[in-house]
Amino acid sequence: MQSEFVNVMFAWVAAHPGWMSAVIFLTAAAESLTIVGVIIPGALIMFTLGAFIGLGHVDFWSAYWWSALGAVVGDAISFWIGRVFHQGVRRVWPFTRHPEMITRSEEFFRRHGGKGVLFGRFFGPVRGTIPTVAGMMDMSWRDFMIANVVSAILWAPAYLIPGMVFGASLDIASRVAGRLVVLILIIAVLLWATTWLVKHLARLFQAHATDWVQRFYAWSRGRRFIGPISASLLDPAQGELRGLATLAVLLLGGVVLISLSLSAAGQKLPSGLDQSLYHFFQELRTPWADALMVFTAELGDYQVTLPLSLVVFGWLVWRRKSVAAWHWLAALGFGMATNLLFKWLLPVSSPAEVSQGVSGYSFPSSHATFSTLVFGFLAVLIAREIPLARRWIVYLAAAFLIVPIAFARLYLGVHWLTDTLAGLCLGLIWVMVLGLAYNRHAAAAMNWRGLLAYSVIALLATDLVHVGLDYRADLQRYQPQPAVRTLAREQWWQGGWRQLPQQRLDFRGNRRQDFVLQWAGTREDLERRLLAAGWQPSPPPKPRSMLLWLSPQVELRELPVLPQIHDGSEDDLTMVRYGDQPNTRWLLRFWDVEARLREGNLPIWVGSVSLQKLEPRMSLFTFAVDDPQTRAPADLLAPAWQGLRTRTVKGSNPNERITLIAD
Repeated sequence: MQSEFVNVMFAWVAAHPGWMSAVIFLTAAAESLTIVGVIIPGALIMFTLGAFIGLGHVDFWSAYWWSALGAVVGDAISFWIGRVFHQGVRRVWPFTRHPEMITRSEEFFRRHGGKGVLFGRFFGPVRGTIPTVAGMMDMSWRDFMIANVVSAILWAPAYLIPGMVFGASLDIASRVAGRLVVLILIIAVLLWATTWLVKHLARLFQAHATDWVQRFYAWSRGRRFIGPISASLLDPAQGELRGLATLAVLLLGGVVLISLSLSAAGQKLPSGLDQSLYHFFQELRTPWADALMVFTAELGDYQVTLPLSLVVFGWLVWRRKSVAAWHWLAALGFGMATNLLFKWLLPVSSPAEVSQGVSGYSFPSSHATFSTLVFGFLAVLIAREIPLARRWIVYLAAAFLIVPIAFARLYLGVHWLTDTLAGLCLGLIWVMVLGLAYNRHAAAAMNWRGLLAYSVIALLATDLVHVGLDYRADLQRYQPQPAVRTLAREQWWQGGWRQLPQQRLDFRGNRRQDFVLQWAGTREDLERRLLAAGWQPSPPPKPRSMLLWLSPQVELRELPVLPQIHDGSEDDLTMVRYGDQPNTRWLLRFWDVEARLREGNLPIWVGSVSLQKLEPRMSLFTFAVDDPQTRAPADLLAPAWQGLRTRTVKGSNPNERITLIAD
């Protein structure tokens, strides 16, 4: 589902392959240059290029060799700079402000020697400077170029192939529903942004937090109100209970006052942005994504977080970590206080409450707050015990639980954006306050591996129990409830058929395919007639059959038939018929569109017919591609309707006709 501009761009690229090769070469070379390569996000560029390859817009072998050649040339220039200017490189920006970039590469090169050039290309911290350092340390041209060429040949596919898999996945998803592609892109951007933000914020605080704390403590000493709170939190000789209690009251009171002030000023929830985003996500709903999002949201339910919290507290008590244990209780107590206080003072109707009667809602979201407190402070406890340079990995692991849980509840329509962000911010602020107090007062180290092991086991065990007991009920509860239309038989026959969908609707109401059939009857009768007419049940998607997409030599009969989405619903019945040509097959899909005949409450189904063909790609993949524009021959479906009442009518598309079938 690409815009017209993107389609024009790709058409131009296809008509000018030389320009594309030059762009790939120059990009890879610039990414490998010292100084320039530090700024350019090379991994992201190569991943994007791989995605274009997977989508079929760029040739793999051309991109591979040009990117490898560009990497060789770029590293060779960087090596030459190091050989010519030697220590003068240190006096050039950005190395004047960040001398550790050169120092880190020098340590890496001394540790690994010539192999450092070979493997340094794959390590982000030294990627942009290792060739220059090799030149500064007078490595021979012969040894450098051998390592340079070998590493470039290995580097290009290592970065292109993940992008190719992602691009091919988008291509496959687009055949199911364009909305699935949009959702995948949103999730990918969200996870990338989370990774970037956590990594850079962690490094920023690690570099400056100690200095900031000391300056703040020096400024606050002697001040009447802030001084005692600051001393309680930051002075290891004083107890932090007073400061934490005061800040907790101020934080909760501030949120209540802000919320009441907004309400008094007429700024009520949900806002226009909240409602727009809610409807946007409802247009992205698909059965596959619903199943994943319900599973993800259940990770943050109290049936999971409360038992996990008890296990962590029990472990801390068992290991006699009293300081950590009571800080853990402070995190849980704050979360429970927000839940009770905001439900009582600031109740707001959620989308799910309005439509389905789901309870447990407040502003800010107590669910988002509690998830942030549990997983965030657990990360603080573990990160304190590991080396400073690797702490961001622990925080990222916690973020990869907190952010998907919050996003899943937004997607499912359980919360508005405003209260979700408010809950996340409230929980994050309290985690930071608690973490600061804990790190200033806890003296004894703890066995972080034991805490991590018990936490992971408790999380997995409680989540499996929760999913086993409640998953089906939650999945049903969060499903949109479409309205059922009832038509009299003759009303439908004479003109009521126009009220039913005539095209398959995708994201933003985009019409993807014409419905050329309307069947009034049971699914069993429909399937029985099609089987008698030579149709077969479609091969379902299974892991083994889906792996055959990676084979350039495969028959169409071996490939699965992917479902397609109409207005958020998967096709209910798919039948296949093989013709004389081995690489083509006819597909017949039917949807139950919640329309019923008044006589007998029989469902009215809408159906589409398409011809599917094999499409090899890059001698690496093989896809089964629908051609919905192909007209089905008259004798393809007529035997299935023999003896039934049929009528052919002209629908909204003047080029297509709809066949009505009934007893």
